Amino acid sequence: MKLIPRGGAGAMFPLVVMLLLAMLTLWLAKTIGIEGWIESPQPSRDPDYIVERFALTRLSETGVPRYVLTSEKLVHFPGDDSSHLTRPVLRQAQQDKPELFIRADRGVITAGGDVAHMHDNVEILRAADTRGPATRSSGQMRVTTSYLRVLPDADLADTPAPVRIEQAGSVLTGIGMEFDNRTRRFRLLAATRAVYTKEEPATPAVR
Repeated sequence: MKLIPRGGAGAMFPLVVMLLLAMLTLWLAKTIGIEGWIESPQPSRDPDYIVERFALTRLSETGVPRYVLTSEKLVHFPGDDSSHLTRPVLRQAQQDKPELFIRADRGVITAGGDVAHMHDNVEILRAADTRGPATRSSGQMRVTTSYLRVLPDADLADTPAPVRIEQAGSVLTGIGMEFDNRTRRFRLLAATRAVYTKEEPATPAVR
């Protein structure tokens, strides 16, 4: 005995049409490749490799080291070709410049490797410049901020975040900074404030 839905066999016709339309839609999407018919796959957020105690040395055109980037751990994500660093340290040691360190709690190197983003407890430490006469030499400089974008090949760095610069008893604060390591110049962009403490000469002991 055959069971026929209420309303007769004609009630099945709309269901058959809908099924045929669905099958035709899938066939068109696969055959013609129309965007929007099928969602494109999302890039994977799973890393493809992890490196412990990572170290990278970048050489100049003459084969002299320009900078060394080290990190406790590097995790690479193939989806966007980014590398995430744990406690990165960027060290520049060139014959004609004071030694420079840039360190942070974490960092991200974007695709291509030309830009490094330093995050959390960022510190720039530049050694004292003692190449010239004593009256012209500059003491050690320390810069702290929460974020820094670094372009190591261009010797440039900048940030929109608050910045504190300390050197030889003086403190300079502001919001936003541009740093050119080639000219050894810092430029604060807004809300600049300076405090200078003059070092008093030592008083000779009375005998």
